[in-house]
Amino acid sequence: MNEKGKSQAPGTAATRVAECAGHPDRDFGFPAITAVKSPNGLLRHACIGTGNMAWSDISSFRTHPKLEMAAFCDVDSNFLDKARAESPKAHFYRDWREMFAAEGDAIDSVNISIPDHNHVVAGAEAFNRRKHVYMQKPLCKTMVECEYMRRRAREAGVVTQLGTQYFAYGSDRHTIGLLKAGVLGPVEEVCFFSTRKGISRLKRHLPQAVPPPETLDWDLWLGTAAARDYAPDVYHPLIWRIWHDFGSGWIGDIGCHLMSAVWAGMELGTAAPLDVIAETGTQAESDAVAAITWPTMTRIEWRFGGVPASGGKPFVLKWFDGCSEPDNLAPAKFRPPDEVEALFTQSPFGKRPLEGKAVKCRDGWILQPHSAAKAHAVRNDGKPVPDMPLPEVPSHYHEFVNACLEGRPASSDFAWSTYMMDTVIAGEIAGRMPDTLLKWNPGTRTFGNPEADALLAPHYREGWKIDFS
Repeated sequence: MNEKGKSQAPGTAATRVAECAGHPDRDFGFPAITAVKSPNGLLRHACIGTGNMAWSDISSFRTHPKLEMAAFCDVDSNFLDKARAESPKAHFYRDWREMFAAEGDAIDSVNISIPDHNHVVAGAEAFNRRKHVYMQKPLCKTMVECEYMRRRAREAGVVTQLGTQYFAYGSDRHTIGLLKAGVLGPVEEVCFFSTRKGISRLKRHLPQAVPPPETLDWDLWLGTAAARDYAPDVYHPLIWRIWHDFGSGWIGDIGCHLMSAVWAGMELGTAAPLDVIAETGTQAESDAVAAITWPTMTRIEWRFGGVPASGGKPFVLKWFDGCSEPDNLAPAKFRPPDEVEALFTQSPFGKRPLEGKAVKCRDGWILQPHSAAKAHAVRNDGKPVPDMPLPEVPSHYHEFVNACLEGRPASSDFAWSTYMMDTVIAGEIAGRMPDTLLKWNPGTRTFGNPEADALLAPHYREGWKIDFS
């Protein structure tokens, strides 16, 4: 048997990669999961959130032949009315707490697709009632929440799935297979980049407060967050991601998408970085607004100790999210290095995509766009890397439904994805303390830096608090 990181006979590489191109092994001591046995043989599903990304989730879930859309919940009646028109026989709510109380055993599972700050409190109630949970990325805003969700999922014995739908795409599975097979040798460095335009590029500003529209329950939308006045076009329905209180910044939005295949392929499991450091840039109308919003551009570097996939040597993960489009070009230090630009340009892709990753190994590189396009592997010596067939797998949504019905873990379950989220969140914390090297202590789960450690736990307002102990 070949050790990870060792070269392999060319004739066996494609087969080995194909064998590895499924989903990560998940053995973290989670208990057996009980399969759903509903009266009609269907998974009776509820949706918390119905607009924007939530609607995309709903559209994907409803295509599964063994799923019944039983209930919908949204604080905005405009979004809820759209769901009502599509599924008139379902039940409809504004408050997910009322939904859980009213539906009881009439639902088996939920997807939680609402702003980040309310993910955990809704997920906790789902676990209290032993409902299977599909939760949109980034899952949690703090490391304390990650640890809590991991523990609660284990105690509940339910199926969980982080909403990284690209994980089921051939591109991610190809990268996973290449990394698990070790066909390019040990991993030395990974460059993640997200350089497109988007909501998080917007200049930070805060208009004058106005009464919320009658269609929106603003207090319910705030949920766990500190009370503040409503203002148009900067929070609901889309711009909440840029605010510390509600979102998780650019890396929170995209980081777990890009990191999942590497985490699974390198079999990082419970790994944690040794340290992390970030540089940032922000465009805001004032220092006061900049202080409560995420940066518009970030460069982050995490240093890890050796693992089998790195040949036992330390390796580095790097993140770049400065815009690379000409009309909003970020300084070069926030964009991928020239070597990565050149590799993509010389590859079959012809140019670097706006989002993706480049995995530097001892013997070559894996280049992967954040899309359905297959990853491209290139050896330093110019020899070809054998192609491989990819096994057919269901979509990320269908796989969750199947797992609930069959009583088995899903591919992006919280048993491992919460550890990956710890690393993403460490990068977010570093982004709030730029140019400061933060050293992580996995034993105490602290940085030993008072300012950084103050960001490890959330601060829910009265009426929404959770006991995280």
